[in-house]
Amino acid sequence: MEQTRLSVLLPNYNNGPYLKEALESLFAQTYSNFIIYFVDDCSTDDSISIAESYSDERLVIIKKRQNSGIVDTMNVALDRIETEYYVRLDGDDISTPDRFETLVNFMDEHPEIGVCSSSIETFGIESKVMDFEKDPQLNRANLIFGHSIGHASSIFRTAVLKTNKISYVDRFWRLEDYYLFYRLKDLTLTTAIPNKFYLYRQAAYNNNDEITQRKNLAFKEFYKMVLTDLGVAITEKNLSVHLQLNNREKTTFGLKDYRNHIQLLCGANKKSLLYPVVELDLILKKYLEKICYRLIDQKKVGIMQLIGLGMRNKALVKYYFATRFGKK
Repeated sequence: MEQTRLSVLLPNYNNGPYLKEALESLFAQTYSNFIIYFVDDCSTDDSISIAESYSDERLVIIKKRQNSGIVDTMNVALDRIETEYYVRLDGDDISTPDRFETLVNFMDEHPEIGVCSSSIETFGIESKVMDFEKDPQLNRANLIFGHSIGHASSIFRTAVLKTNKISYVDRFWRLEDYYLFYRLKDLTLTTAIPNKFYLYRQAAYNNNDEITQRKNLAFKEFYKMVLTDLGVAITEKNLSVHLQLNNREKTTFGLKDYRNHIQLLCGANKKSLLYPVVELDLILKKYLEKICYRLIDQKKVGIMQLIGLGMRNKALVKYYFATRFGKK
């Protein structure tokens, strides 16, 4: 019998209305050499009875004795995984039929890659496509603000995590994916392919103002670690500027403050080499340009300030005049 090479890590809590669709998308895969670790976090709906209605021996049902959240639930499955690769699927999402075959083939052909994500297409209350970064060095540099590959849509080389004793950690609220990639940045390369293999259900329960506010607070705590690791002083201004560059707080500073922070980050990185220097400079330039657009919208910056501080981007200048004088 062929050795099983792929595990599916499927955490579940009260996904009964969507669970059959999720499981059917797994059993419809063109690549069949996998095992599913379905870990139920003490659901109070009919999730267990739905899962138990399948007789496929590839489905392993694990019932937790106590509800403890998604991070612990994923670790319960991760502890069991012994296959070469693993992928994720939430109990209310869907995998396209060719997802596993394409991702496994990609990893087989690229042994230097530890994590590869695919694009994510959302459905439900919002429909959009999220594409992710292909360049491994840009993915490393992006971690100064967040992760630029999709966690849910990724395939992982299991040995990278097991060898380095890395699991999911509930240290920052709902940022376990960001923290995972942050710890992997010096251990492996991450990339992405453009295929839309993962369909993510957008619903009110995972998209509201309260969640956004709590997540922004979690980012603030995360950035304390990021700046400390980089050797940058933790001050309220440094934290606020960093958050605002990533649009996690309202824009309250002037362009010079944001540019000075960017220069501070660049200088600190040239000493610590925590991120690839060239790629980090590109990422920081992109974030500085983004906040310039927001400053223009808020009429907090003039054209001479933009030019005087070296922001000579033609598109940016054109946007400034279009905003001021209505010229497209």
